[in-house]
Amino acid sequence: MFREIINPMRWFRRSGSGDHNRESCEGQAARAEYPDEPALQSVGKLDATVKTYSRRMMPPFTGQLQVAESGDARALSIDGKNWEIQFRFAANAVNTRPDTRNPDKQRGKYTDIASITPAGLVRQPLHPIFDTETVTRAIEQLSAWISDSGLPYPAIDRLEYWLLDQSEGKPLALLYSCISAEEIGAPSARPTWMAMPAAQLSIEDSADHRTSYVPPVNARLESLIAERAGPSPRAAWFDRAETMSTEFPPCLISEDWEQEEHDRLCQLYIRRLAPRLLMLQGLAREDRQRLEQACRENALDVDRFHQLYPEFSDQKLLKALRVEAKLRLSVEPVAS
Repeated sequence: MFREIINPMRWFRRSGSGDHNRESCEGQAARAEYPDEPALQSVGKLDATVKTYSRRMMPPFTGQLQVAESGDARALSIDGKNWEIQFRFAANAVNTRPDTRNPDKQRGKYTDIASITPAGLVRQPLHPIFDTETVTRAIEQLSAWISDSGLPYPAIDRLEYWLLDQSEGKPLALLYSCISAEEIGAPSARPTWMAMPAAQLSIEDSADHRTSYVPPVNARLESLIAERAGPSPRAAWFDRAETMSTEFPPCLISEDWEQEEHDRLCQLYIRRLAPRLLMLQGLAREDRQRLEQACRENALDVDRFHQLYPEFSDQKLLKALRVEAKLRLSVEPVAS
């Protein structure tokens, strides 16, 4: 249902091997799969209140995932318009031994039970292990909450893992973020920053007129950042709530480049990513304003993600971009 080829649910997976370049750090709880063990049971737990928050989806960064949780049910959205509602299986009742290294595994795995789109609610076929009444109440509770609650939800992934510049040791590019220290696994042997793939984020480079093949801007920027990180790249964790003395790149990658061509590639990538970067909370006003101006050529993305923007200073521009997007969609609908 999401217009992302990259599955947004994979940002809820945890790397058991410590290879943070393949999976992020929240856990494998969101894998929509049925368990093989017959001992698994449905939990049937709902909370009286709903907990709402958001976190960055990475690697690579593609936006701010919105989460509404109630007991063993949760709803996830990457645009505020389309939601997946999931329910969690209970942990194996026979295995009562706590798994302190992987609490998500102990609590059980999630599976899709419904989806919400602008067209309405669609329920998924339920595995026989689920209690229909409990699942129905979960769907009703989260659906009602989503329709009444304001977006975006507060960001709580304050722990950040940054690739460091080889020469100065300063934050170079954000690799991923976590909500709590329990999510942090073993450090990666070779931390590597990844750009959003060209297949999902096409970037035009008008300065390139060569007839031979040239890698896309995304891949070239990846190489530049890897070069700055050096042959033995290092990364470090920072708690943004407690780290005041370190300067962090507002757009999640360093914009300080000595060569003009390198700076050009960096700015091309940031400008194309701007409709997603505007979902970040805590941006300085000047950074938000320049990202808003960079969105002029990407009206469709702005129309898709605008509900998750904490603010948009130029409301006249926002309105114009949304009108443009609606006109374009009426002629050439974007596949969902």
